[in-house]
Amino acid sequence: MIIQDLAPLLGRRLSFAVVPNWYGAWPLAGHPEYCRLIKENSEELLLHGYFHRRQRGRGTVSLLTGNNDEMNGLDAEETRRTLERGQQVFTDVFGEPARGFLAPAWQIGHVRPDLGNLAGLEHVLGFFAVHSSAGRKIPLATWTWDCGRWDWLGHLGHGIGLLSQSLNHGVPMLAIHPRDLERGFWPTILRRVQKLLEAGYEPSTIARLLEASHGEVAL
Repeated sequence: MIIQDLAPLLGRRLSFAVVPNWYGAWPLAGHPEYCRLIKENSEELLLHGYFHRRQRGRGTVSLLTGNNDEMNGLDAEETRRTLERGQQVFTDVFGEPARGFLAPAWQIGHVRPDLGNLAGLEHVLGFFAVHSSAGRKIPLATWTWDCGRWDWLGHLGHGIGLLSQSLNHGVPMLAIHPRDLERGFWPTILRRVQKLLEAGYEPSTIARLLEASHGEVAL
């Protein structure tokens, strides 16, 4: 449904954040139809953790997100191995590794573009900015509606996006999750897409944004 509704507006200018083995129960290799669907309908696939579930330890973010802050439970070496493992799955399933990384629950843990532990990744997408391994940083004004255990947190995520854009914090970015449909945010999201298009914003993937010149990136 997300693809069907957005395709007439955005075409394939979408970045899909893909989990190699969701909660350890949904390995990508076991779902070739899903893999084909997202590859054919997007310009970019991002590595999105490995399990999308924290394996060790707990914290405030774990409580709010239902233990989805996977990278917070890993040390630096475990982080490197997790990224490498995810890249291997991407290569096996999609024919090539991911260029970008988006951490589950926006918690990057020990992932650092400047520390050489990216396993071939070229950029890391955060809530407030995207950082490239070449040293470029582009600020973002992010909307997100799946913010944790409770539905009402989605209104907070929407409000943060509005505030960030009003303060000219960065390039508008919409972080959409399947659960947004279940929680009733889909009409709001579609209206936000329409408003951004009407305001003159050009849809783009993260990779294209980083490849653009500074003059082409309008905040």
